[in-house]
Amino acid sequence: MSRLSLPVLALALLLWAGAAGAADPASGAGGGDSPQALAKFFQGTTRSLPAANIDFTIDAGYAELKTASPDSSGRYAMTAINVARVAPDIYRLDISLEKPLSRNVQTFDQPYFFTDKRTYYFWYQNGERIVFKVGGQKVVVPLGRKEVLRVDIKSPDTYVIDRETMLRDISFADGQATIHLQLKFR
Repeated sequence: MSRLSLPVLALALLLWAGAAGAADPASGAGGGDSPQALAKFFQGTTRSLPAANIDFTIDAGYAELKTASPDSSGRYAMTAINVARVAPDIYRLDISLEKPLSRNVQTFDQPYFFTDKRTYYFWYQNGERIVFKVGGQKVVVPLGRKEVLRVDIKSPDTYVIDRETMLRDISFADGQATIHLQLKFR
């Protein structure tokens, strides 16, 4: 071996060992999304008894992204939305975003799409608020009313009460992005 290859090999092994240790959640480095770390992050908002499954679905949404390029900045449609429980009352939201490249000249080329994938964690116990983890901060999003009661009076003696669940639009900021979600309560 030459003199130069031995130090390069040693440096490569050192970098590889550091990357393997950072990816190992048991080492404490890089384990910020483990259920224990998330429970510690949301500590103070949790209650002793976990709630039932969440009482809403995310039907639609979009994101406003500001990037370095004016072509890729703008409104991105959500093409895929997935919510999964990772711990009691803590959920992971995975979203896929897509924005077509606008062209000034009509062409027969296939359209080009800018894409982005984002993951957010949130705490929710079927209450009045959702707490999102955005970076290292808690973002509290109030929900307000979830349903509307309608009373239809048929006569002085009879009436009908109709409960109608609401669609709720919420949004939160993530640096140069604003995420907008539409929740449909069950």
